[in-house]
Amino acid sequence: MSDNVIETLQFNCTTCPSECLLTVEVERNANGAVVEVRSVTGNNCPRGDKFAHQELTCPMRVLTTTVAVSGGDEALLPVRTSEAIPLTLHAQAMDLIRGLVVKAPIRMGDVVLENLLNTNIDLVASMDIDRAQVAN
Repeated sequence: MSDNVIETLQFNCTTCPSECLLTVEVERNANGAVVEVRSVTGNNCPRGDKFAHQELTCPMRVLTTTVAVSGGDEALLPVRTSEAIPLTLHAQAMDLIRGLVVKAPIRMGDVVLENLLNTNIDLVASMDIDRAQVAN
């Protein structure tokens, strides 16, 4: 006899501006982990079904933060991952990123850190930072 529990969840799909309200039936084991996504309804396109499965089995997010800048006209550089990474890696990524210092100048889109945590996803600059002007 299985100790698994069937649960019905509702949440919005965020893959497009329609934000469909999804109703998802999942099976969870005794530890609360999702064993199976049994059904997805409420989605107006196939992306909603894919989103629900991804969100419940391995949620992904783009990580945005800042890194320190050396010799720049700004002290902090906004950065983001070039693609979404597993949410479970965000804390580990932040531990790594927290120690980074980039040297000015830097341009939006420049790769700040390649292959973040072996994900094949880069950390990239989100704005331009020029060298600091030296006062005479």
